[in-house]
Amino acid sequence: MKPILYILCGPSGSGKSTFANEFLQKLSLEGIDKRICVSRDAIRLSMLKDDEDYFSHEDEVFATFVNTIATQLQDGACVIADATHLNMSSRRKLTYAIDKTFSDYEIVYVTFEVPVEVCLSRNALRFGRACVPDDTIREMHKAFRIPRNDEDSRMIGIIKVEGNVI
Repeated sequence: MKPILYILCGPSGSGKSTFANEFLQKLSLEGIDKRICVSRDAIRLSMLKDDEDYFSHEDEVFATFVNTIATQLQDGACVIADATHLNMSSRRKLTYAIDKTFSDYEIVYVTFEVPVEVCLSRNALRFGRACVPDDTIREMHKAFRIPRNDEDSRMIGIIKVEGNVI
C-alpha cells in the first residue's frame, strides 16, 4: 500500500488544524501506526523571533515543510499537510517540490467549505501571531478553489468538511 498525503485546502479559520488533530486519532483507531501532521504555521512560528515579520523565513519554512513531508512519505507514513493550499497552483507547488525527493504516494484532498463568517468568528478566538487579519481571511475565502478530480493523477479521493462534520 502506498503512503497517502492528505492535503488540507481552505482559508484560515476553516478548521484545518482541528480536523488534522482529530483525523490523526481516527487513523490511529484504524490501526495506522505511521501518521503525522506537518503544519506550515507550526514550522513558521518555531523559526520566528518576536521582532521578525511573520513571513521573514518563508523560503526556509516551505523547504522544511516539504522535506518533512517527503521524508515521512518515504518512510511509509500517512501525512497530513496542514496549510491553506487555496488553489491548484499552490497544491501543485507542494507536490512538485515533494516529488523531487519522493513521488510514489497517493493524494486525498480535504476541503473546508466553511462560510467566511465562521472563519472570522473562529479567528477572533486566536491570540498573537495566530490571529489573521480579517481582510486577509476574506481575501483567502474569495481566492479558494476546490480541488478538481483531475488535478493530480495520484488523487484517490476528496474529503469534504463542512463545519466540524467529516
